[in-house]
This record gives sequence, structure tokens and C-alpha cells, in this order.
Amino acid sequence: MIRGRASGTPDGPRRPWGATLAALVFLLSACSGGGGAGERSLGDYHRTALRAGDFVDPTSTANRFYPLRPGMQWVRAGTTVIGSRKVPHQVISTMTDVVRTIHGVPAIAMLDQDIDAGQIAEESIDYLALDTSGNVWLMGSYTAQYSGGRFTNSADAWLGGSAGGEAGILLPADPGRSTPPWVIGLEKEGQGTAGQVVESGAHTCVKFACYDGVLVVREGEIGNLDNEFKYYAPDVGQILNTPRRDGRGADVEELVNLTDLSPTGLAEASTEVQQLEGHARETAPDLFAARSTRTS
Repeated sequence: MIRGRASGTPDGPRRPWGATLAALVFLLSACSGGGGAGERSLGDYHRTALRAGDFVDPTSTANRFYPLRPGMQWVRAGTTVIGSRKVPHQVISTMTDVVRTIHGVPAIAMLDQDIDAGQIAEESIDYLALDTSGNVWLMGSYTAQYSGGRFTNSADAWLGGSAGGEAGILLPADPGRSTPPWVIGLEKEGQGTAGQVVESGAHTCVKFACYDGVLVVREGEIGNLDNEFKYYAPDVGQILNTPRRDGRGADVEELVNLTDLSPTGLAEASTEVQQLEGHARETAPDLFAARSTRTS
């Protein structure tokens, strides 16, 4: 799940993904066995300019580690920490067929539903786009938080081009150990989230199945990248999330079910997204005004 990203369009020419940046400085190399990622600054990360003409239909699912096919639903289960207690935790992620145009870019809405200790804790929308190279971008997000089944707060409300931030690549098209660390999104200059490949081609087992060719990505803040590890299986997507010792995250999630929804199930998930968007227009009207819309 992605939270707290901001976006916009950085100045300067677009660089081809995977190119070595002259200004890129590696403070240390990633290692699969752990260890801190060290202190970094924004200049240590690859940034790619967002250009609306570089994007395609997001439902074409060209990224093998992050399929965007409407109707796919992942259920990951594990634990989280509430106060000082470790409690059961479940995330249901559904790729809907709701597509919005954000900053001139078509983006598909993924619905995340977090359930802690048997009660809904959060519902969120992540807007995901696909460029011609197969990179998956994060274009916006909205989160509604609940306590005792009742809405308490909204968080992480942003859309591409708002508040002077910067959209970024959530997952590159063909990532490997030689891929430079990259910016996922900036709230403002120097503050945001980034990713780095830790391992590729791994063999990883979760409750649902065992997978080969797994990609492991370290994700965290610009200044301290070592927050959590995310594991992606080819043609499946995220199968595992583990927090790092010094990170702020506490969620452990592993894939327990993967399915393609029926037309009725897909329609229900898409309706839930539309209802959340209606709520977003009430709580963040300056961002979530009426937008160009289509459904697949």
C-alpha cells in the first residue's frame, strides 16, 4: 500500500529509464541480507519527468511484476501493531475498472481495504498509470481511516500536478540490481518516498504458493530508505511485505489468495471506489473536483 505521495511535473528532459546518471552517487550497495540503507539525499535517486504523451492504456498490464488487469484481487494477511499489541492484519487489494485522467494521464484505480483485528481500519485508492516503456507510475492517492467501523479521518489526499509535488515510478519495467534507486513520489523537494532493488530472481514461498524469479524492493523515505521490503512475483504482483528493524512500518503481509473477480464482484469494487471518490470531494474539494472519466 502506498501512502503520502505527492506529484507534479519536474523540469528538464526525460531520461531513459535505466540510464546511468552522472550525478548519481551510491552511498552503499543494497544487500539481500538486510542492513541499513544509510543516509541519502534526493540527488542519490533517479527521477523521471512525467510527460502525458508517454502514457498508454493502463489496463494493458505490460509490467510483469505489477499487473494492472481489472478484476485481479490479492488478499494478503499477517500482523500489525496497534499501540503495543500485535494483532491480526489483512489487506484486500482490488484492481478496479475505474480509470481517471490525472494531469493528462490515464490512471486505473486500485482499491485497498485494511482490516485490523477483524475491523475495517482503512480504505484507500491508489491511481496507477503505465508508460510506453512499461513503468508503473503512482499518480495519486486517497485514504479514509476508520475506528469501530466509523469514519474518523482522511489522509494522503493528492493527485498528479497538485501542491508542487512530483509523481514518480512505483515500479520500473525491468528492474534489476543495476537499476539506480528511484523516486516514487515527492511531497516537496527532498521529502518523499523512494525504492531500490535488493534482489532479483529469488525463490520465495508464502502461504498461497512458492514463486521463482521474485523481485525484492527496499522502500522507504528519501533520507532513510530502509523502511520495508516488498516482494513481487512475475505475473502475480506483490506477494509479501516485511518491515525493517529501523523502519516505521509494522505490517507483515503475505499472499493468502489471488483471484479474478466475477463481473458482479468487479462492479462492487468499482462502486466502492466511486463512493470513496465522492467522500474525497467532500474532504479535499480543492484536489478531487470533477475530472475526465472513463471505465474499461
